[in-house]
Amino acid sequence: MKNQNNILGDKNLNVQQKLDELQTKYKTTPEILGDLCSQNDPTNPEKLEKMGGSNGIAKTIQTNLQNGLPNQDLEKNLDERKFFFGENRFKEPEFKGFWGLFKDTFDDPTLKILIVSAIVSLILGVTVEDPKTGWIEGTAILIAVLIVSFVTAINDYQKEMQFRELNKIKDNITCTVIREKLNGNSDVEGEKQAISIHDIVVGDIIYLQTGSKVPADGILFYSSELKTNESAMTGETQEINKLPDEDCWMMSGTEVTQGEGKFIVTAIGKHSQWGKIMEKAKSKEDMNTPLQDKLEIMADQIGKLGLYSAILTVIVLLIKWGFKLYGRINDGQNFEFHDLVEITDAIIIGITIVVVAVPEGLPLAVTISLAYSMKKMMQDNNLVRKLESCETMGNVTTICSDKTGTLTKNEMNVVEGFFFGTKYDTQPDINNLNDIYSEILIKNISLNSKAYLHYDESKQKNKIIGSQTEGALLLLLKDKWNQDFESIRNKHENENSIVKLISFSSKRKRMSTIIKEDNENYLVFCNGASEIIIDMCSRFINDDQEEILDGQRKEDFLKGIHAMASNGLRTLCLAYRRVDSNTCDEKWLENADEIEKDLTLLSIVGIKDPVREEVPRAVRESQNAGVTVRMVTGDNIETAKHIAKECGILTEDGIAIEGFTFRKMEIEEKKKVIPNLQVLARSSPQDKYDLVTLLKEMGEVVSVTGDGTNDAPALNQAHVGLSMGITGTDVAKEASDIVILDDNFKSIVLAIMWGRSVYDNIRKFLQFQLTVNVVALVTSFLAAVSGQGIPLKAVQLLWVNLIMDTLAALALGTEPPTKDLLNRLPYKKSSSLLNGIMKRNIAAQSVFQLIVLFIILQFGGNFFGLDSLVAEDKLHLDCIVFNTFVLMQVFNEINCRKINDEPNIIKGIFNNWIFCGIWVSIILIQALVVEYGGSFFSTTHLSAFEWGVSVVLGFLSIPLGFLFRLIPAKSD
Repeated sequence: MKNQNNILGDKNLNVQQKLDELQTKYKTTPEILGDLCSQNDPTNPEKLEKMGGSNGIAKTIQTNLQNGLPNQDLEKNLDERKFFFGENRFKEPEFKGFWGLFKDTFDDPTLKILIVSAIVSLILGVTVEDPKTGWIEGTAILIAVLIVSFVTAINDYQKEMQFRELNKIKDNITCTVIREKLNGNSDVEGEKQAISIHDIVVGDIIYLQTGSKVPADGILFYSSELKTNESAMTGETQEINKLPDEDCWMMSGTEVTQGEGKFIVTAIGKHSQWGKIMEKAKSKEDMNTPLQDKLEIMADQIGKLGLYSAILTVIVLLIKWGFKLYGRINDGQNFEFHDLVEITDAIIIGITIVVVAVPEGLPLAVTISLAYSMKKMMQDNNLVRKLESCETMGNVTTICSDKTGTLTKNEMNVVEGFFFGTKYDTQPDINNLNDIYSEILIKNISLNSKAYLHYDESKQKNKIIGSQTEGALLLLLKDKWNQDFESIRNKHENENSIVKLISFSSKRKRMSTIIKEDNENYLVFCNGASEIIIDMCSRFINDDQEEILDGQRKEDFLKGIHAMASNGLRTLCLAYRRVDSNTCDEKWLENADEIEKDLTLLSIVGIKDPVREEVPRAVRESQNAGVTVRMVTGDNIETAKHIAKECGILTEDGIAIEGFTFRKMEIEEKKKVIPNLQVLARSSPQDKYDLVTLLKEMGEVVSVTGDGTNDAPALNQAHVGLSMGITGTDVAKEASDIVILDDNFKSIVLAIMWGRSVYDNIRKFLQFQLTVNVVALVTSFLAAVSGQGIPLKAVQLLWVNLIMDTLAALALGTEPPTKDLLNRLPYKKSSSLLNGIMKRNIAAQSVFQLIVLFIILQFGGNFFGLDSLVAEDKLHLDCIVFNTFVLMQVFNEINCRKINDEPNIIKGIFNNWIFCGIWVSIILIQALVVEYGGSFFSTTHLSAFEWGVSVVLGFLSIPLGFLFRLIPAKSD
């Protein structure tokens, strides 16, 4: 632990002594507290009663149910609690480490055969051939195998470390705790703070509301209509009513589906119920993405082709060896051990061809590209939770986007409205409003809300925590009217005068709170969607008196609501009702319809949430990329239409309808409307789910945004679910594939670019690797058949394999996305990995390279003044072939940066320093291999002229690539 020395203090205590000291201090152990919430334990109530309930536990572990942990020496207190009770982290799955991954690389049967063959070659070379040089080829192959295995292990290690780093970020969600304020006033409730779940300690007071994920085990001591989904722990999907006097046990990993509550943390990390399950659970293997599966099938097919080529090559070499041996025996010569060396060489060549042909680099390229993209997407505010969503996002054809916070700034402020019957075009002065009804309105805003404000020192302003709509009303109270809503809340909570809270839901579009007055009567506060609340009102406040809300006045208010909505304002209606003590019985309290009727209208506010400046452009870019953007919102249809037009979503021929209308349609009627449907207003989560389902049935690749708990089904149903990082509930984040950390639509467009980049980068690498494979296999086979001997030696082919499988995968797999990716339509699901342009490029480059290599083999001796019958000259010529072959791949790698007919292949090349660095490195290493590889690599010194010829022939790949692009070919 980081601060362990500070915790042990100046007494020179050892760890056990300090644990004993803290056990005496807290009079309990982590294990005892951890057992309080054991599942299906009938003794739980007795255990809790024995400890004195939540108050007794709070006293035992020295915390306060109202204020939370004391502010004095808070840092030391937190460190001590983490030291004694543990931290809220779970043990990571066991990691093999680098050497374990290195060892695993030798499980490849091909490598095993190659190693055995190399050892046989080494033994025969030392015992049968010249002991001074016979060891070189076998040793070189073994070292090359080690290098390949080492590089593979490095790649696997880096991939594992990247994913672990991303998982830490993914799992680091926030929760709300209550801790003592700086002034330490015990009469004032502690301050709500948003902290990481990893920073929770035993004794913390956790505040829960709809959509929260329970971050630790604990005992509930306050609740209001609190319900949880404990299916993650129990498998039962039925919602559980949570009450302090009945089912008060909160378990980590469960989810709040309704209401609010507070509980004291008793167990975290490995001591919690979720932690105990995690300890027993075995880590799962990472599943392949669809693209990886598709590539593995292709890799298998290419590998089989390579295997057949290798078998044919070995058969040809063995036939030639047989005829040669037969001729020698006819001449009276005897069979010698030296003849076994030729058999071993033939087998080694065959195995090496298989090693080169099997494109392990294809799945590796996907892994590298996805891991690189995931890390870079974090910088673009996209936290990828599921690997496959990264590539799927590139082929999305429609986005169903929320309005608030995604298309707009989510910076809500009350800008106008009706207050006590009078229309104000700006925020009214509280002094100009009736005192009696102002007090009721202030209580309504303060108590009928779950949001709160936190002063941001860096920005010197109040920050809304919770619902932005409720927060806009709190800002009106605090910043404009100078009213302390927290004192009002604390007063009523201390007096236990809050009788009931009916939570907001997307179905009801409203929330209500019932409080008890000093005269034993009750006040009902009800806030929500304007057109819904106004229908529930029978009276309204007109300046300083209540009046009947007749048809004409109601029509005036509705016109005002329509006018504000048409200007893009979100409208909210605030109402109240007085109820006498005779009416307010238990039966009445359970009937929301009875509670929320015969209301009196207080105010209708217009809340402005401006469109993000970057959104209209991002929407246009999406539309140009063939992606249809639809707004799905719970807002008034006039507000939605105004914002949609401002964003560029709603066009002249577009359709905007309400969820109610959409719900009534038959399936076939919906399918007729959907192609032109651009705005779905006043929609419910079920409407969003139905829309996503129908779009999928119609062949669309669907991405949907969501921030609420009820959005989880739609997020799961979509091909890519996008949750909001700021306003999204924990449940929504868990159900999503990607978390948009800044809630900004622009970030969604960047995710599309990255998804398309991943897919295109894999195609670039595929185009490169298949060219190398074709040339290497055909050259080896034809050279063997022609009797000239294979010019590419085993060690050389392993170096080529390293270029292909690792370095090229890294170079081409990390190409950054460009805006050009948004100038094409999404690929169809049925699209082949190899399109017509790629096939043309592979065929043309392969033919060119094969012609060059065979011209050198046939006529290179005369051109360079070499005698192919002389062993040294033959080695020299083979070295030129090898060098030319590698340089043609190096220059063709630049060609492969483009998989379309764009002529400018170097466009943006300097934006990818990884590509440039690897490209230069390959050339430098190739120079070292040729000039200093000697017997190890079967190379020899080349003159400046020979180097010049090799470079020119390699460079010809680029201008010829330009000409090849003039040959017509089909794209996707």
